[in-house]
Amino acid sequence: MFDKSLARTIAVLLGAVLCSGCASKPMSSDTPPKAADAEMADYADRFYFDHCPLCATRFGVRGEAIEVMHGERELRFCSPSCVEAFHHNPAAGLRRIDAEMIADQRPFYPLKHSQYSAESLPDRPIEFIWGNRLFRARNEEERRRILADPADAIVRLDRAVIDAQRPTYGMPDKCPVQGDILSSEQRIDIVVANRMIRLSCRRCVRVVRARPYQYLAMVEYANRAEAERRDLMDR
Repeated sequence: MFDKSLARTIAVLLGAVLCSGCASKPMSSDTPPKAADAEMADYADRFYFDHCPLCATRFGVRGEAIEVMHGERELRFCSPSCVEAFHHNPAAGLRRIDAEMIADQRPFYPLKHSQYSAESLPDRPIEFIWGNRLFRARNEEERRRILADPADAIVRLDRAVIDAQRPTYGMPDKCPVQGDILSSEQRIDIVVANRMIRLSCRRCVRVVRARPYQYLAMVEYANRAEAERRDLMDR
């Protein structure tokens, strides 16, 4: 019979090997880096969908996905033909991608007011994508302010996402990369596509930021399970 305690020991040892390069200096979402400390690309999300944004084919069906940089944004396509179609008319391609990302991220957007004041967002705010992240602005002036310093806007938005989602997060003691977060490990909350993800070390942060499409579904499943559990308790 398979020894579960042995499996747990092996998992812990493998985790230690995988994270042997992690820095010991704590890193917390409560003290995010200043905007001036990193290039714009460090604040942009990698492409996070698990399917081609042009033809909706799931990545892997036609071979390895093809990464394309367009300005500050990383995009991924399923085949050379979709890459060619995007380059033939990038404006149309971006409209399609942005519309899907806006619809996908809108339910997770945490703010009902301006990033810069207590003024409420209108019923139909200006919605736009920067660095594969949804922003909502009160007016055109605020949209220009966000685009003038998107790194600062990302830091503000990340704080709001984490504050809103941390109380109901479905994996408070489990890292989607490593498994159980041990009491000796740092809990690091990051944001991808306006979703909070809790991780156990800096290496796991790098892994998730590089391949968010592998981990978002796991976190969303846990969040749904937690919401269902809370709903049953409230009945």
